[in-house]
Amino acid sequence: MINKQILIVEDEPTINRMLVNYFKKEGYTVYFALNGVDGVSLFKQHDFNLVCLDIMMPQMNGWDVAKIIRESSDIPIIMMSALSEEEDILKGYSLKVDDYITKPFNPKVLVAKVNNMLSRIDQPSKPVNTKNILKTNHITMNTDTHRVFIDEQEITLSKKEFELLRYFIENEGKVCSRDHLLDEIWGFDVYVEDRIVDTYVKKIRKHLTPYSDFIKTIFGVGYRFESYVQKT
Repeated sequence: MINKQILIVEDEPTINRMLVNYFKKEGYTVYFALNGVDGVSLFKQHDFNLVCLDIMMPQMNGWDVAKIIRESSDIPIIMMSALSEEEDILKGYSLKVDDYITKPFNPKVLVAKVNNMLSRIDQPSKPVNTKNILKTNHITMNTDTHRVFIDEQEITLSKKEFELLRYFIENEGKVCSRDHLLDEIWGFDVYVEDRIVDTYVKKIRKHLTPYSDFIKTIFGVGYRFESYVQKT
């Protein structure tokens, strides 16, 4: 473990010393306090990765220490206590502590909890691939699975309907002539009547209900896809 600093706040000297030794063997840099006031003071002086915090302590209890920490930091906190009542455990979670261990416990278990918690924090999250997702107002398209959702309700489109809607979304706000849409969707080497575009637009509008007006007709030219209301 490299460059990991933890704070142990525990009023029982024997337990405190034992935990310090266990964590040092794991390679941690360990700071410790025997009461809540000193614990808060140490927390403000150093940059810790995690706090192990007893509850029943003199001068300032663990609940108050956790509350002070949470006012300025989201650092992981593990509460240590002989209290096992459900309401005490729930109180800890209400203060947004991350875990809870009940005394008496094996120090190895606490060390394992800390190791696992910090390893998850250190592990970089996998990037979410959104290249295959097209989103516009009310519409989501997955170009890999050819699935389309309107307000999270899936609709079924034919291959050409999907391709045409995809083209509209990717070119939102642009005026697309019928000839241009024929070339892009049906291809240059396929002869079809230009009115087939009107037929497919009509089908897509039906699928998009109640958002059929997203596809605007530009008379004498073609169509424009516009899912966001333009304010003037």
